[in-house]
Amino acid sequence: MITIITPGPIASGQLDPKSTKFAIQSPEPSKRYAKYPLYGTFNFMHIPEAIISDADGTLVDTLHLIRHGQYETSSTYLAQQGIDPSEIPSYEEYEALLNRTVGGSTRDVLEKTVRLLYEGQPHRLDRLDFDALHDLLNPIQDKIAPEFVKAYDGLSNFLSGLGQLGVSLAVFTSGSPHHIVRNFGVALPELGLTTLSQEQGRSDHDKLAQFETAVQNHFSIPGFTVVTCEDVVTHKPDPASLILAMERLGVRPEKTWVLGDHKVDMQAGINAGAAERVGITHGFDDRQTLLNAGATRIVNSLDELTATLISVAEH
Repeated sequence: MITIITPGPIASGQLDPKSTKFAIQSPEPSKRYAKYPLYGTFNFMHIPEAIISDADGTLVDTLHLIRHGQYETSSTYLAQQGIDPSEIPSYEEYEALLNRTVGGSTRDVLEKTVRLLYEGQPHRLDRLDFDALHDLLNPIQDKIAPEFVKAYDGLSNFLSGLGQLGVSLAVFTSGSPHHIVRNFGVALPELGLTTLSQEQGRSDHDKLAQFETAVQNHFSIPGFTVVTCEDVVTHKPDPASLILAMERLGVRPEKTWVLGDHKVDMQAGINAGAAERVGITHGFDDRQTLLNAGATRIVNSLDELTATLISVAEH
């Protein structure tokens, strides 16, 4: 039985589902997700037609891949340019700068971080080729991806749950098709695509299409698409990638939830008019930061989100 707890007594027929805030308490949640009691405060919910999710920090844990990959790329390139080792930062120093520049395309982040590193030494920047710097990134990250890429707990169950509930999924990311195929290939070995990103003689877009088909078929998701940095010219919090994802899936904003671990995901969701913005705390930003950025609900894990969706569908 689901109990609705309101701020005060409400007479029969006077509960307005469009505006009333309430708490749901389920004393007997689904046995499969029994360790996640369903408590929360929110408007009356309907199961979404689609969820549009960020990738890194939300579905796959690539934090260490991104940080170590960017550091190894920058330090390798700077050494190639003859910069003295004493003027190349340690990993800890670089990571502190990276925390200030995260967001946007990987190339932009690389350039912004190196510019910040040498902002007091403009003569160092004059001779740097940031396109050449970026060209080093994929080979380095490809090499270390098997060690550093992990699926967040509950990813496969979440995808299976979407299939069972008939909810479509889109991924919106500032990464490239290559990054998506590589990272999810490692994170979801059941797809059999672990080495797909390294296959020769095929375009990254062809590989991405194969990945999309594999996810949709394996998890029986009614619709699945990936919007990468190559599909739009602007980045989060601009809503262009979300709008394109909704167009591809054929869903309206009022029937769509946005899922992400970063404040720009929540802001993009607002700008796109999404019905719900779900902040997840196992990634970059904490609960309060996500709420301040516009999250309408917070979950701590993918299993918790799956339990919420099942509860909404059942009740």
